[in-house]
Parts: sequence; structure tokens; C-alpha cells
Amino acid sequence: MGLGSLARACALAAPILSLACAGARAQDAGAFFADKTISFIVASGPGGGYDMYARMLTRHYGRHIPGNPSFAVQYLPGGGGIVAANNLYGVSRKDGTAMGLLASSTFLLAAIGDQHTKFDNLRFTFIGNMNEEADTCSVWHTTGIRTVDDLRSRDVIIGTAGVGSNSHTFPLGMNAVIGTRFKTIPGYSGGAQVRTTAMERGELFGSCGIFVSTLGAQFGQPLAEGKLSVVLQMGLSRHPKYKDVPNALELARDEPGRQALELLFAQLALGRPILAPPDVPKDRADLLAKAFEATMRDPQFQADAEKASVETRWFGGERMRAVMEQMENAPASVKQRVRAILDQQN
Repeated sequence: MGLGSLARACALAAPILSLACAGARAQDAGAFFADKTISFIVASGPGGGYDMYARMLTRHYGRHIPGNPSFAVQYLPGGGGIVAANNLYGVSRKDGTAMGLLASSTFLLAAIGDQHTKFDNLRFTFIGNMNEEADTCSVWHTTGIRTVDDLRSRDVIIGTAGVGSNSHTFPLGMNAVIGTRFKTIPGYSGGAQVRTTAMERGELFGSCGIFVSTLGAQFGQPLAEGKLSVVLQMGLSRHPKYKDVPNALELARDEPGRQALELLFAQLALGRPILAPPDVPKDRADLLAKAFEATMRDPQFQADAEKASVETRWFGGERMRAVMEQMENAPASVKQRVRAILDQQN
């Protein structure tokens, strides 16, 4: 009996054949990926942190997928990541040959009912998350801004990657909850480097929405030289690398405000999320998830990440779903507070 015949027979198999059937399905899935090219969507332009993680993953991932498929990276910036998420969910192939690295900010927007999100968070196929993140607000040394009190006492002009991105929504949340005076200017898409270059020109005072991992990998020199400094961080706890930098959650002026920030920041657990569209055949989805975990444990991948100073606090699809459910199940009053905050972005 060939693999195809055995797989078809599995639908009618007795329990004693369950192991053979599972093996047949795995082999069928592996055979499917042979000579295939997987389209890999990135929710940003080239050169930024998302690109860095995507390139690193796709250099190693194919070795761990039976059939050794190749990858074609496709950049889909726009809408703070919404364009890429809508495309992966509603347009991309659902056979296992399309996946992507999406912006976690889009999951929050979907959870609170943003009309521009055309996807259901819980219907994505969860592959794995490359890094649990914390976000930061950093400023250029010539601004004279050194502390959170400075952020509260004067207008601070910051650039954002676009409406809907963390670099735009987080400052709005902190203005409302902890009294900062960020003035957001959208249009600085294409990676955090675009915003730091604008700081050097004196065009911007600073930027929020730069992940700790991106700072470490791309801005080590200006940080070491004191040209760029982190004055505030965002996340459900302080990041180990910035134990002395205040977390916005600690500065909330009341409990409803703190709860709103918790919902805003919950997405950061999914800092570098890898997903596929809904309805990918389960055997292929399972194979892709197992291959992701094998890649994260691969000594070659780990050496590559260490060389590039890329942080990999990764976890699998089960925890991804738990984080999504946490956002979806937030109390209606908290979602309403977040919607009210983010209404300022339009």
C-alpha cells in the first residue's frame, strides 16, 4: 500500500493502526513540501527588526522541514502591520506554503474591534513566537530629556511607523494614563533606523515602539556612546536588560488606567510571532510548528543569533493562543477604555 492509500485508509482505521496512520500523515506532509517555495510575509519594510528576525529564521527553517522547502520573503508594510495581517489571513494560500512574521500590535486592534482588521485572532494557525519583547521610549542626547518627569513636563516630538503601530498607540496610551506629553508624527515606516536618523537630524526628539531586541542588535553603538538613551519601557514587567528604567505600568495614576495599559502591553509577549493563515491542514501545521521549535534549538541558528546580538526568548503555538485569548477575553470596560485612547490616532 502506498502512502496515499494508507493515508486514505486511516480515516477508517481501527485504533491499533493509529501509530501507522500518524506516520503516514507525517510522511505525506513532508512529501508535500518537497520542491516547494514558502511565501514568507513580513509586516514591515526591509532593514528593521522584523526583517532581521525573518531573515534569520528563513536561513535555517527549511532544513528542519521535511522536503527542505525554500523561502521567498515578501515585505508588506502599511497600516501599522494591518496590511500584512489582512493579507496573510484572507488572501494567502492555506495549504502550508504561506506564513509570515506579523506585527503584534495588529492583534490588539483586532481584539478591541478595530474596523480595519479583517481577521479573527484565534483562527490564525499558530506556528511559534521568536521572542517575547519589551518596548522602549528612547531620546536623543541633544534634547536634554533624561527622565520620565521630563516626558511629563514638556512636549516631546516623536516619530511613529504609522497609525496602528506600537510606536503610535503606546504613546497615546501613556499620554492618557501616566501624563506624558508625546506629540506623534506618523509616516516614519521602514524600520526603527528611519526614526533614529531623524533624531540625529534634529527632526525628532525621540521614538517609542523600538523593541529591546532591536535596540541591542542595531543601536548598540549610539547607546554605548550616550547619544541614544532609554528613559521609559513598556511591558508586563521590567526587561532584564533595563532593570533600572521605569515601566509605564508602574506609573499609572489609577487602576482603570493600569488595566488599560496591561491590555495594550499584553501583545508584547508576541514580539516576533510566526503564523500561517486559517485552515492549514493539521498535519502540515503540526509539521511547521515542530520544525519551528527545532530551528529555535538548532545550534547553528543559536550561534547566528548570538553573533548578531538577536534575542530569542521564544515559545510555541500553545502559549501564543493563550496570549491571544487573554486579549480577546479582556473585560468590556477595559477594551472600551483602550478604544477611547486609540480614537485619538485617527
